[in-house]
Amino acid sequence: MENRYLPGMLYWEKAGQTVWRMYDQLLEIKVLAFRAKEGQQEQLYQMARKLERLNLLDEHFVKILAVKKIDADWFLLFSAKDAEEKKQQIQAVLAAKDLQETEEIPDFSQYREQGRTKEQVLPCGTILNGQYQILDCIGIGGFGIVYLCQDLYLKRLVAVKEYFPEQWAERESSYVSVKSSDKLNAYRFGLQSFYEEAKMMAKFLNTPHIVTIYDVFQENDTAYLVMEYLSGISIGREMRQREYKPYSAAELSEIINPVMDALEAMHDQSVVHSDISPGNIMRTSNGDICLIDMGAAKYTHTSRPVLSAAFLKVNYAAPERYRSARQGIPYDEGPWTDIYALGATIYYLLTGQKPPDIIKRLEGKTTKLCLPKKPRVKRARQWQTFLGHAMEPEIKERIGSIRQFREESKGLLN
Repeated sequence: MENRYLPGMLYWEKAGQTVWRMYDQLLEIKVLAFRAKEGQQEQLYQMARKLERLNLLDEHFVKILAVKKIDADWFLLFSAKDAEEKKQQIQAVLAAKDLQETEEIPDFSQYREQGRTKEQVLPCGTILNGQYQILDCIGIGGFGIVYLCQDLYLKRLVAVKEYFPEQWAERESSYVSVKSSDKLNAYRFGLQSFYEEAKMMAKFLNTPHIVTIYDVFQENDTAYLVMEYLSGISIGREMRQREYKPYSAAELSEIINPVMDALEAMHDQSVVHSDISPGNIMRTSNGDICLIDMGAAKYTHTSRPVLSAAFLKVNYAAPERYRSARQGIPYDEGPWTDIYALGATIYYLLTGQKPPDIIKRLEGKTTKLCLPKKPRVKRARQWQTFLGHAMEPEIKERIGSIRQFREESKGLLN
């Protein structure tokens, strides 16, 4: 076995087909692995299609992760929620006859060569890890580049994030190198943080309303994170398309309730998102709401320096995020940090105006939060009380948990 995967006990076997339990030491998760011999990779795609049908009963039951060659065999890696409890159901699907209906091979040509062509971006057509063909560049940030790729084995679209800190790294052909020796330690620390992001995402593989990670790998002297590709629009962009028309309470509820569910799951695992904003909430093409971008996520009460600490969104950042930016260590970030940002997000969607920067509030005569006079907000007094509690500068005075946030928002979020 690759050093990354520890083999476990046999999970299922029939007519020469086998599924093994494995432990992914890199992502620190348990997975199941359907095995196929060399030359039988198409069988893995068929099996993936079968397994995905289990999601018709429970949308987040099975997550198809990747196809990999380990030693001499090929494996389809997948995660199944409650795999032991629902073993018979999974076995029945695995043992079912192959799908007979004719399937059209997905056509991804419409996505090719529509993106940015900046110097540091890998060209369209590049194949990463022998499996992911770049179709487009869909995002460039301070620490990474996100590509839209075609998974050549599983015939699906994925988003692949490349670790590329532009202040420390440069491109030499397809390879990433450090600009100078004095930036080497920072580059290595950032790379470790990139892997920590992957591990945190892997904790929520089968959790609704959180973007799914499929894989992580090394290539081109850097690292890549393979994620679910969400076709849709961010709530921030949706607001701009609405020309900043405020959302009604019912519209807000459709957005905020799923985000609360996602944050509650994260906080229960002692993970804080730390970058809640309209731009990091997606409405997918089928109408689902999903929380994205775990680049700033961290464990609560960590004393480890955090690379993302210096980057924050001023209109949505709680005061402790500014302290993290100054010190580099998030001493006092916790669920209350996400609650402040979620309150600020509601403020923006409710009023069509950016929430006031906490620094300006602290420098003013009063820190009391006030809603703008225009446009008029229905039940303004109740909203102002609730949002003032959610966006209280003092941590001890602020709403401290998603459960409390949910309770206090009853009657406002229909």
